[in-house]
Amino acid sequence: MIEHMSNVSNLPDVEFYDITEDNAHYIWLAADKGLYRYDGKTYERFSHPKQKANSLFQLKLDTNGKLWSNNIYGQIFYVENDSLKLFFDASKLVKGQLAPYEISENNIRLFTVTGIYDIDKTTKNITEVFEGMCISNANDNQTNYTFAINFEGEIKRHRLYKFENKEAVKILEITSTKRIQSPKLFAFKEFVLLTHNSSNGNIIYRVDKVKNTSKKLKTPSRLQNETIYNILNIKDNYWFLTSSGAFVYSFNDDKFTFREQLFTSESITDVLIDFNNNYWFTTLDNGVFVSPNLNIRHVELSNTEAKVTASVALQNNEFVLGTNNGKLLFYNQDQLVKTLQLSGKKFIGKLYFDAAKQQLIVSINASDSFVVDLKTYKIKDVANTFSVAKTFSRIDENTLFYGNYRQGVVYKNPFTLPIKNSIRNSRVKASAVSNNLLFVSYIDGLYKYDLNTFSSEEIRFKSNNLMVNAVAKSNTVIWLATQHNGLLQLENGILTKLEIHLPENLQINNIKFDDNVLWISTDSGLFQYNIKTSVLKSLSTQDGLNTAVNDFLILDDKIIVTLPKAFYILPKKDGLFKAFNTSDVRIEEISINDRDTLLQAKYKLPYNLNKIGIKFNSNGFQTNQHVNYQYRVKQIDTSWKSIPLNTHFVNFNSLSNGTYTFELKAQNVSAQSPVFATPITFVIAKPFWETYWFYALVLFVFLGLFWLYFIRRLRQKEAQRIAEIDKILIDKKITNLRLENLRSQMNPHFIFNALNSIQDYIISNEKELASSYLVKFSRLIRMYLEYSQQNEITLEEELNALKLYLELEKVRFEDELTYSLNVDEKLNVRQIKVPSLFIQPYVENALKHGLLHKSGERLLKVEANATNENTLIITVEDNGIGRQQSEALKRSDKPHKPFATKANEERVRLYKNKLKRNINIEIIDLYNSNQQPTGTKVVITMPIQ
Repeated sequence: MIEHMSNVSNLPDVEFYDITEDNAHYIWLAADKGLYRYDGKTYERFSHPKQKANSLFQLKLDTNGKLWSNNIYGQIFYVENDSLKLFFDASKLVKGQLAPYEISENNIRLFTVTGIYDIDKTTKNITEVFEGMCISNANDNQTNYTFAINFEGEIKRHRLYKFENKEAVKILEITSTKRIQSPKLFAFKEFVLLTHNSSNGNIIYRVDKVKNTSKKLKTPSRLQNETIYNILNIKDNYWFLTSSGAFVYSFNDDKFTFREQLFTSESITDVLIDFNNNYWFTTLDNGVFVSPNLNIRHVELSNTEAKVTASVALQNNEFVLGTNNGKLLFYNQDQLVKTLQLSGKKFIGKLYFDAAKQQLIVSINASDSFVVDLKTYKIKDVANTFSVAKTFSRIDENTLFYGNYRQGVVYKNPFTLPIKNSIRNSRVKASAVSNNLLFVSYIDGLYKYDLNTFSSEEIRFKSNNLMVNAVAKSNTVIWLATQHNGLLQLENGILTKLEIHLPENLQINNIKFDDNVLWISTDSGLFQYNIKTSVLKSLSTQDGLNTAVNDFLILDDKIIVTLPKAFYILPKKDGLFKAFNTSDVRIEEISINDRDTLLQAKYKLPYNLNKIGIKFNSNGFQTNQHVNYQYRVKQIDTSWKSIPLNTHFVNFNSLSNGTYTFELKAQNVSAQSPVFATPITFVIAKPFWETYWFYALVLFVFLGLFWLYFIRRLRQKEAQRIAEIDKILIDKKITNLRLENLRSQMNPHFIFNALNSIQDYIISNEKELASSYLVKFSRLIRMYLEYSQQNEITLEEELNALKLYLELEKVRFEDELTYSLNVDEKLNVRQIKVPSLFIQPYVENALKHGLLHKSGERLLKVEANATNENTLIITVEDNGIGRQQSEALKRSDKPHKPFATKANEERVRLYKNKLKRNINIEIIDLYNSNQQPTGTKVVITMPIQ
């Protein structure tokens, strides 16, 4: 079977010149559009920025497996590290002609129209080896055979030289006034062939490599006028690749013997047999063809629109195909030798060949049947004698078993005067005769019949009846293909299961026995089981048999697999089965977090780079369909996991921290053992919060924080202790200040004046006034004593004490004092807190130093207001003599600042610094327009709380 590569993958071109396979089993193709590498899935193009043309030719592998090629312009390239490198530009030497070249250890030898040159691989130095027009060259183990033209006047001397190192030996000389056309040299193991074209067609010479002699051979007639592109030696045959396909010849005694012609309408340029024995054919205008097995030939039915519906083997590799339109097609191997047409377009359902009688029974899927005499090819209509047949079995020379869709029948004298004996009414499926027994498979069970009495006995397996689809026999054994029990073997009356390890759930369509081999046709191909060696072999798509096999024929040395519109011819023995290998499996790409990375054997990755993608491939023809991949990851997997066919990647979306070794193996479905890829190790680091250093850091930080917390608590406690001490000291100082303030307020002069006033009231017999004054005085003393024990009192309490104090002082001023206490209605005097007895000293100063020495009207005004900034403003204003005149009235020997004022200033400082309460006191001297003192104004501001 031959497959066009365009049906397998998207071919990049249709014009191909050369093909080769490298050591890694990549297929390299030199095409008109460039150099391509095929890995079994895709084509990769190789080019160079200084390349002067896309087309490359003459693919060669050196001893190190490096691929070389050249082009018409003289550029020589090689492939290294998956890129095309320019080795040398010899355009000045080749003069625009495609020059043959050969590769040695140290040099590239170039054969040009100007001569032969060695180019040093290292220095690129050029050494001339030979001068002359070199047209063609063939190489054999560092020995070059070169065809050159030397001009001597009008005579053109065409010479064949043998070069060993740099020594030239002339082997053949052809003298002509015309230049020989298309000379080509081909070196083989025992000889060298020289071909060229002449006016009489192609000429072929054989050159003896030992004797250095030449002999003109007789050109095969089929090759006389063909364009010969190449000659190859494949399995001891010589393949001439021409514009009319590949001609295969054997060669003995200087004579070519034709074997076959392949691709009669294609221009074949090169042939490659790859590591799995697949044949690759490159063409000049129709792409690439591949044959998995050239021994399996596919033959299309020609000149008929009918379908094959029946077949039967004859003798000597002959067979007959029956069609659905009443035709009988007689073949000798792949050649149609005769066609017979039945009367009317009959649907032929079954054919049976009786070798002894040379009669062919043709059963029609209707109430018709015919017998064809193969000696005369006369057709005899036998009505419904053998109609709708399912099986035939010869019992003896004159007895035939015939089974149809409704009964089993035994005929005596079937071809002359048939006597019918119906032995059972049931649909028949298969039959066989062995050891004087007739075995018949009906739709409801398997029965054996004694051929003398035709008494029957049902054959059961494990007490169950058998549904048998096909029967095969040898001299002593019956094989049964059953519907539910697989293959069974009946020998000496004992029924056992035949364990041959067929794929599970396989539908067996037919079985036949031939020369110790049991052939089994299935929907998955054709199987061969050797009864003696117990070896099972299979033919499937990978072998070129890309079809389900229903019916097949066994000829003398061929197997015929029939299809509705074609048939396959398979060699029964040699060359049918081939050994399959698996190309090395390679990791092609590693992606980490969806980003490609360089390939390496070991990766050390942080914890967050844990999404791993791995792409791989095993080279070869259709490996995506025929190679199974399995992988395992050490640390995760204990067994190998299978990867679906045509899947060439594995993804791990989130690997936890740890060390993972990815192992991969590949195995061709028909190969005996797998191949393994180089393992790759991934080390995923722990996240920093799971590392020992992080634990140590956390512990250190915890201890540090605990230590800092401990130190802070100690400092807080120390600060608290100091604050408490300060508060105690402040409270003590404030208490002292209050006491001092109290002492200042309750000075002897005030008490003396108050008591005098009370005495005057008593003397004047003003008992009520004295009693009222005394009550107020005692209330004031009680208030002062009570408030002096508190740091803060309400504004209401402060103003009540101040009002009582002013009432007593008004008596002292003999009613010449007018005072007012004004409070903003917005102020909540019962909630606002002020330092205790804080306003009174400033009122006292206004009375003692401002109003006492003033004649006339004495005014004192005390106001309490609030601002929008939540601030309390208390104003004490008098119309006294002013601070300057008051200082002048003091005795010069007793300069002092009122103690209550000093105490208040100290309290203000303490409130600001220690209690963080911002209290401000501003004393303003008042003047009239003539700058004469008109009084004093004290403004006290403090936050409301």
